[in-house]
Parts: sequence; structure tokens; C-alpha cells
Amino acid sequence: MTFVNWSPHFVTGIELVDRQHHGLVDLINAVAPLLARQEPVLADELEILLDRLAAYAVTHFRDEEQLMGAAGMDAASIGRQARAHRGFVEEIGIMRRAVDANGQIDGGLLLRFLGNWLIFHILVDDQLMATQLRLIASGSSPCEAATRAGEAKEDSAQAVLSEALIDLFGVVSARNRSLLQVNEELQAARSTLVGVNASLEKKIAERTCALTTSNDELLREQAELLKAMEAIERTQAQLLQSEKMAAVGQLAAGVAHEINNPVGFVSSNLGSLKNYVARLFAVVDLAVPAVAALAADHPARLAVEQAWRTAEVDFLREDIPALLAESAEGLERVRRIVADLKDFSHVQEAEWQDADLNRGLESTLNVVWNELKYKVTIVRDLGELPLVRCIPAQLNQVFMNLLINAGQAIESAGTISLRSGFEAEHAWVEIEDSGGGMPPEVVKRIFEPFFTTKPVGKGTGLGLPISWEIVQRHAGTISVNSEPGRGTCFRIRLPLAGPQPEQEVSA
Repeated sequence: MTFVNWSPHFVTGIELVDRQHHGLVDLINAVAPLLARQEPVLADELEILLDRLAAYAVTHFRDEEQLMGAAGMDAASIGRQARAHRGFVEEIGIMRRAVDANGQIDGGLLLRFLGNWLIFHILVDDQLMATQLRLIASGSSPCEAATRAGEAKEDSAQAVLSEALIDLFGVVSARNRSLLQVNEELQAARSTLVGVNASLEKKIAERTCALTTSNDELLREQAELLKAMEAIERTQAQLLQSEKMAAVGQLAAGVAHEINNPVGFVSSNLGSLKNYVARLFAVVDLAVPAVAALAADHPARLAVEQAWRTAEVDFLREDIPALLAESAEGLERVRRIVADLKDFSHVQEAEWQDADLNRGLESTLNVVWNELKYKVTIVRDLGELPLVRCIPAQLNQVFMNLLINAGQAIESAGTISLRSGFEAEHAWVEIEDSGGGMPPEVVKRIFEPFFTTKPVGKGTGLGLPISWEIVQRHAGTISVNSEPGRGTCFRIRLPLAGPQPEQEVSA
């Protein structure tokens, strides 16, 4: 849509000014479709346009006033041009403040203002400025240039302005014809809508009658929907817990990766340090016979012996290797922890695969060991297991839930026994604690979502239901044997071959 046609009469002969004027015409024509719409313009769209206009004003008005000042134009002419510039800036500010309570503005008003201001400013103010600048450049004084430009304005500006207005009105007329056609189409559509509304009202009345007669049936179905919603909420909560565990696994893998780097260079440095220390002691050993060959009262021998005693070289010879060996052992423990974190997370192995359940149990135990180590003794009775087709990360989550529950069941001190084995086509894992145990009425409900015997803030009641679901997904079983005062034993039984391919569900 073209709202303002570029006219040869807009040309001032000043390349910078003409280029900027052309840019403003292009900007107005670019936003004309937005401003000419029937509905008001939203504040967010208006802000973008006003920001562009403000940026244009800052650059263009600055450049024009610098040109006038550099040419030595008289103060009255510069002031007149500056007032026109300020008027534009003030109008933009008014437009910003004119946004109504709905965050809208009449785009047509803004469009007409931009078009009118642009045409009159270029044809009157800027043409007058350009004439004065040319006269000054040709040798006229600023006062003479102002007088002669004012006299010439009477003869030419009106004709130029009239022609530009004719062009403008031609564009507006074409736009009005287009709007008239749109209005006629809207009127026809409105007539059609009247007929459609009458038909709809009849159908609504019929539908209302039908809905009234089926109200009793809907009420009966409401109870079923409420039950379904409760089931959905439980499923959503389980999915949320599963996503949290996946996030924990990713975090564990990331931490393990970041720890590997410093462990690597510290280990390398320790190896180098061990070599350097050996070389230093070798040098010391070579120096000992030379020092012993000196007279007992020789100053050099006395100084070396004093330094030897002060540095406790004999003690260092024994202690430094021990310290290096202890540090290497500590780094090896860190490596094992990092490896266990990676085994626990299995972020890169979230698909069905053949895995070692004993390894997964051990790595998970290392991950949660910080919560258990102060009150729990681990008793292992792990048998040789064949590989089991499973999703290791999900089974690690089951092991983690059971280990944490076992630790929380032990108040001050106790044992957690880990056992594993296989029979026929199934492998099994048992996690037994020496805690307080559970009565039968609690055992019956432990796999219900949100059921928990823990205090508020200590449990969500989702750990065991999620564990049960994971084991079911692996076509296995999870059973519990508990007695108050004698502890609890959970037994997980899984097929070695995993579920059938159509039963496999990714994490």
C-alpha cells in the first residue's frame, strides 16, 4: 500500500537531506497498511513504530540543524526550522500518551498526521532551508539569503504544494474507494450473518432442550470423570517424579564429567611429583658421602648437617612417599565415585540393553551412601548374575528408592543386607533392613500413590508406586515381607530376556 508518493518536488538538492526524506516516505508507506486498518492499533505495535520515528527524528533533525549552523544561516531561520522539528517530536510524544485504556490508538489519525507533516515540512520548511543554503553557498550573506528565499517562496511554493496535495489526494481517494468496497463486502457478510444467527438460535433452542433432558445422565457421568481426573493427577505426579529423577541423572553425569578433568591433571601431577621427589632424594644421597668426607669441624659440613636436621630429611624420606601414596589412594576413590555417578545416571544409555544388576546396585549404593554411612552397615551376599535386558537408569531409580527407604527405617544403627541371584529365566535382588518394620495394614497400601507414613515434608508417597510401575514395565514383580520390630525385605524379580518387544517402553 502506497500512502505517500515520492515527488520530484520533494528534492532539495542536498543529498543527505533528500536521502533521509526518502527514508521517511518509505517508512510511512511500510506502516500504512497497519495504520489504515479498521480496528485500532495495539500499543505494542505502536511502540515499535514510534521508536522508529523517534530514531529518525534524532538523526535527521540533528543533521539538518548542523548543516544550517555550519553554513552560518541566520538565527531566525534556524529557530524556525528547530521549532518545526520540536513540533514533530512533541506530536510523537502526544501519540505515546494517547494510548487508551485498552492499549489501542486510532491508526488513521497517526497516518494522516505523518503524511501531512511530511509533505508540508518538505515542501515549505526544508525547501526554504535548501534555498537559503544554496544562496549562502553562492556568496549571499545569511540575511540576504533569508530575504531572497522568502520572496521566492511566494512564487513557487504554492504551486509545488498544490501539485503535491493533488498527488496525496489521489492516493487518499484510491484508498477510500478500496475502503468503500471493503465496507460493502462487510455489509453483505453482515446480512448473511443475520440469517445464520437466526438458524443458530433455533438450533441452540433445540440443543438446550436436548441437554436439559440428558442432565441426569451427565450427573451420573460426573462421578466417573472425577475418578478419571484423580487417576490423571496421580499419573502426572508420577511422571513429574520420573522427570525429576531424569534431571538428577543428568546432573550426576554432568558433575562426574566436570570432576574427571581436575582428577586427571591432579593424578598426573602426583605422578610427576613422585618422580621429582625420588630424583631429589637421589641427589641428596649422592651428596651424603661428599659431606661425610669433610672434616668434622669443616664449616660446609656443619652447615649441611644443621640444614639436614632443620629440614628433618630422614622424616621427610619416610613421610613423603606415604603422603603421595595416600593422595593417590584418595584420587582412586574419587575416580570410583565418578564412575558410580556415571553408572547411576546412564544418561547416554536410556534405551533397553543388557546390564549387570549387581553393578547397578553397587553404583546406586555409592551415590546414596552419604545418607546411610553414619548409621548403616552394609552386608553383601551378591551372587553371580547373567546380564538382564532392562533400562539400567530406571532400575537404578528403584534401587535408590528402596535403599533410602531402608536407611530411613533405621533410627540410630542397623544393617542393610543386599542379596542377588538367579533361577531359571529370572534374576532377583533383595534389599532388607533391620528397621522397625510395618504392620499388615500399612504393607497393603505401600504401593498406593501418595500414601506415606513419613512426617509432612519427609516423603511424597511416590517412591514405591514409581518403583512398582518400573518393575511392571520390565515384566517383573516386586514383593515385600515386613513385620513390626523385625525389619522389611523387598524382593525384585526380573526376566533375564526382559519384556516382549511390544512391551518395551522407553524412559
